[in-house]
Amino acid sequence: MQKLELRVPPALVAVVFATLMYFTARWLPVGDFEFFGRRWLQWGLLAMAFLTGLLAVLKFLREGTSLNPHDPESSKKLVTGGIYNYSRNPMYLSLLLLLLAWGLYLG
Repeated sequence: MQKLELRVPPALVAVVFATLMYFTARWLPVGDFEFFGRRWLQWGLLAMAFLTGLLAVLKFLREGTSLNPHDPESSKKLVTGGIYNYSRNPMYLSLLLLLLAWGLYLG
């Protein structure tokens, strides 16, 4: 079986992209991205990101398996219930939702 090799943590990738989004919004202002309900959508995405990430982490903790993506061998079992019925990787989904909310905030 091939060993999984994770070089860069997903949270670090999200932080790098959020930083790039910030500087792009500040240095290349090409117009205002404003529409009715933008703030509500931004807060809704932020809430969904938080809830999705929290449910995913809690499910991992309840199952007694490792959250460390660098050490998949320490996982005790494959988590398939709860929020994992609806998303293959809700932790990545929560990072994506967070970046979408950040993009709406930056306008």
